[in-house]
Amino acid sequence: MKRIYCLVIMMMVALGLKAQTIQIQEFAKANFYYNESQYDTALMIYEGITKEGYVSAPLLYNIGNTYFKMRNYPMAILYYEKALKMEPNNDEIKQNLAIANALITDKIEPVPVFFMAKWWGDIGNLLSANGWAKASLRVFGILLLVVFFYFTARTKGARKITFFTGILAFVIFICCLIFASQKYKYINERNEAIVMTPTITVKSSPSSSGVDLFVLHEGTKVEIIDNTDKWDKIKIADGSVGWMPSSSTIKY
Repeated sequence: MKRIYCLVIMMMVALGLKAQTIQIQEFAKANFYYNESQYDTALMIYEGITKEGYVSAPLLYNIGNTYFKMRNYPMAILYYEKALKMEPNNDEIKQNLAIANALITDKIEPVPVFFMAKWWGDIGNLLSANGWAKASLRVFGILLLVVFFYFTARTKGARKITFFTGILAFVIFICCLIFASQKYKYINERNEAIVMTPTITVKSSPSSSGVDLFVLHEGTKVEIIDNTDKWDKIKIADGSVGWMPSSSTIKY
């Protein structure tokens, strides 16, 4: 029975490695077509990889670049934003996203962020979700080591040092867990969207008879804060809020 289990595990690993190899080959093939300016073919291969369940920041970034070359700026912005979710500190993604945003109609000035919230967000962006999860495991290992030294310390001074070191390690461990949890939640939530309709009027209520509030154009990023059956309550960067049809955006 154990041999059967071992064979099954070995087969699963082999199949996983084979699938990964195929994905790498397909990614390289798509890059080749992209470099040859055959953007339709490159895009088809890139999106084929995503349909197989493989997603990474470089893949999403390359899809964004392909849409950009095809002058489909709203879709380019969508995929740049998706890539940035996975790698929030990637300057290359940020730069290309800024270029794409400069080519759309709406130029919305964001509301200034409270410095404490910005500080917390900047720290959280230092690592990915997996990075914070790994960091929490390392800090937990250090915490266990400190606890061991605390109970084996022979002097009062050594115990005092290890006690405060343990408290510091515990606080850092909790912070790492919080950042990891927030990152996983942010990546998996689909509460942001890009407007895909050329022009859409945002309403005061989830109805076409609602009062017109303001107009948005394709490529604009919105935050989804509520929704009904066919309408989303959105907020834009300057804090303005209203309702728009769910079909006018693509969520990510």
